[in-house]
Amino acid sequence: MAKRRKPVKPQGRKQPRDSKRAAKKARRKVITRRAAPAGQRLFGTDGVRAPAGTGPLAPHKVLALGRALGAWLHEQAGKGARPVVLLGVDPRPSADMVGTALAAGLIAEHCDVHWPGMMSTPEVAWLTGHGPFAAGVMITASHNPAGDNGIKIFGKDGLKLPESIERKLERAVLSGKAQGDAVGRGRPGWLHLGRERHYEEYIVKTFRKSFAALRKRALGVVFDAAFGARSIDLQVLSRLAHSLAFGRTVPEYRVGSSLQAGGEAADNALDIYFLNAASPSQPDTHHLINDNCGSLYPQGCAAAVKELKADLGVAFDGDGDRCILIDETGTIRDGDYMLAVLAADMKARGTLKNDTVVTTTMANLGLQQALKAMGVNVVLTDVGDRYVSEAMEQHGAVLGGEQSGHVIIRDEGHVAGDGLYTALRVIEVMLDSGKPLSALCAAVTKFPQTIVNVKAPAKPPLQSLKNLGKLLAQHERELGDRGRINVRYSGTEPLLRIMVEAPDQPTLQRVSAALANAAKKDLA
Repeated sequence: MAKRRKPVKPQGRKQPRDSKRAAKKARRKVITRRAAPAGQRLFGTDGVRAPAGTGPLAPHKVLALGRALGAWLHEQAGKGARPVVLLGVDPRPSADMVGTALAAGLIAEHCDVHWPGMMSTPEVAWLTGHGPFAAGVMITASHNPAGDNGIKIFGKDGLKLPESIERKLERAVLSGKAQGDAVGRGRPGWLHLGRERHYEEYIVKTFRKSFAALRKRALGVVFDAAFGARSIDLQVLSRLAHSLAFGRTVPEYRVGSSLQAGGEAADNALDIYFLNAASPSQPDTHHLINDNCGSLYPQGCAAAVKELKADLGVAFDGDGDRCILIDETGTIRDGDYMLAVLAADMKARGTLKNDTVVTTTMANLGLQQALKAMGVNVVLTDVGDRYVSEAMEQHGAVLGGEQSGHVIIRDEGHVAGDGLYTALRVIEVMLDSGKPLSALCAAVTKFPQTIVNVKAPAKPPLQSLKNLGKLLAQHERELGDRGRINVRYSGTEPLLRIMVEAPDQPTLQRVSAALANAAKKDLA
């Protein structure tokens, strides 16, 4: 059994006033991006996303994108090479339509396609980075409704393709260059259907089972799979725990038969209950993905936690790269809390590289204050896991993430956001410390915050929104350092998002309502 980790007390000393100012300035550093110029686009901030079968996801455009990607992979591979592409899908109804169109394009460009079927985005990223693949593609619309779909592309390093490459593929599709006869390079590519368990083995290996000896009783955990890609990981978790299959209705929970009542998991640290799991063989569940469940609607999972008197709830999104936690009291804990819990643990163990955490401009001021109180540097960047990942690389950080629950932990060889891995790391802290999640989250006192979404069929430059701009300046002066306002367009939906933090609820409601009304006038 591995030795228990001993906390490492952080060392510190008094700093001169000037150096304190410099450190404060460094911690507040914000990495920003200019908005992309207007025009026809396929890629947004997180790959391609649209209602399935329309716009950038019209079948002929998906086919062309597959051909453009295949041609580019051959350019990178050199003469005579046959790139292999990993293709995964979440269980939404249009998965086969989009997946087969993209696979056809890749095969036409003499790429071999490995399609294991339903899998999570983190699994695609991990396998691409650790396997024989030139690229990995995930067919998913993440947390979007079942009628939408999307395409996320990963390079052989397991990271999302750089924007410059996405734009190159985009130009090839929109210019018509990725069309025509499929000729040259010998035989066409081939499609291989099959599944390996390398990612499963990684998850099982990195979960520290020896911590089970520290608990007085098994932790009860409710997993809400959101009828999404995490449904395929039931057996992964069954290797770590005594697991029960749950029903899908609220509040009527039907306890099913045990997935593994004995063997290795019987003596482990967890008792897991599954909620809202889709099945590849039951298409009637596929249209339920993200429907009033999962990370966007964690209330059902919270109700299950209270009903079962469980210690923790974990609500995933459709493709499984993020999660929202629920503590033992039924309180919902987002990515801000997860970052604080993990940062404190990693800093105490001496594994928080450069004592730095990367998060976005949407992170609550309460998180930023908590991290600074720990002596942790805070780097802020634009919203989007791509930008968090790039900033982590730039600053040598191993922990970063977003309030949405998309957390990236890089100290054990994983480079992508992974809701399951994140949840298990938080569970490890709970087991190691013997503390409930509510106590671990107590270090963060959040400012009242709200996010108002305003429909934006078009997305004119923010500086052109005159009514909003006038009120924005007025309310920023009013709030001063007692709150803040962040206005941005969604990168994946036709929405303007207005985030407001204020010292109290009345001020929060008044300011957010005024800004939303001004934005509606400008965007009408």
